[in-house]
Amino acid sequence: MNLLDKLFSKEIKRRTGAHAITICIEEDKAKKRSRSLGASALTASSKTKITTKKAEGSFLHRIDLRFPWLKLAAVIVIGVIVILDLLNLTISDSGEQGIRARVAPMSKHLRSTDRVLDGKKLVVLTFDDGPSEATTPRLLDILAEKDVPATFFMLGSKAKANPKIVKRANKEGHEVASHTMYHQNLVRIPADAVKSDISEAKSVIKDILGWNPRFTRPPYGNVNDNVRSTVGTPMILWSVDTEDWRSKNVDSILSTAMSELHDGAVILMHDVYPTSVDAVPKLIDAVREKGYEFASLSEITKIRGVKLKNGIAYYNFRP
Repeated sequence: MNLLDKLFSKEIKRRTGAHAITICIEEDKAKKRSRSLGASALTASSKTKITTKKAEGSFLHRIDLRFPWLKLAAVIVIGVIVILDLLNLTISDSGEQGIRARVAPMSKHLRSTDRVLDGKKLVVLTFDDGPSEATTPRLLDILAEKDVPATFFMLGSKAKANPKIVKRANKEGHEVASHTMYHQNLVRIPADAVKSDISEAKSVIKDILGWNPRFTRPPYGNVNDNVRSTVGTPMILWSVDTEDWRSKNVDSILSTAMSELHDGAVILMHDVYPTSVDAVPKLIDAVREKGYEFASLSEITKIRGVKLKNGIAYYNFRP
């Protein structure tokens, strides 16, 4: 390639930018003879071919050339995340439910995680005796729409019959806790029966979710020394009893709840009654209108600096 060809190639590259120009001048044997035949013979016998190709100098292409393993690594990571989500797995620093870091949350109902709760009046919404195939899914829809966390104190017998609902509640950011296996009055049964009931309920939840429940609510709120020494978790009772099981009336549920509301309140409801589920969206709106916000048990205990202890009953979390 002579000097003129080099200059021509350089100028074309500068002007086109997006294309690399390769100039190939092919000379056959006749060109060599043209030196003796004159300029016209050179023109006739010389073959000049200019080819262009699209530049492969984009940023992504350069990255691909320099780090060819990145594409494979990205595919592997995405694949693992999708599989974990399909299996409904979560990352936990303790192996239990706790405050979790969620892996690839894809549920359309997943609650937001950027709620600011510090400095606000807080209440905890809890539900007993479920899950119920007839009512709990609708309640979960309402909680998702309102962006409200709740704690479900589930009966082991009901959880065993409805594992998909248990998994959904957990996946959508709610806390799943134990309400024992069969809703027995623990202070009226033998010590070995108490131990068996509590243990069986924990086992059912662990089989479904992979971890033991962190909280227990004894049926009827009844506790004695035997229960305290056997339960193996903190016990969460309540300070606001809506008595929804008694009235089964939306207006009565709302009136009772709002009359007893206070900062740090633990509100007791049941997700097995249609009227209770009907009352939830109205209760949420009324509570928020009073300047309160809803927190999970893990959130409020962290914010209020409460270190829960096994065998101790907690009724509220006042500032």
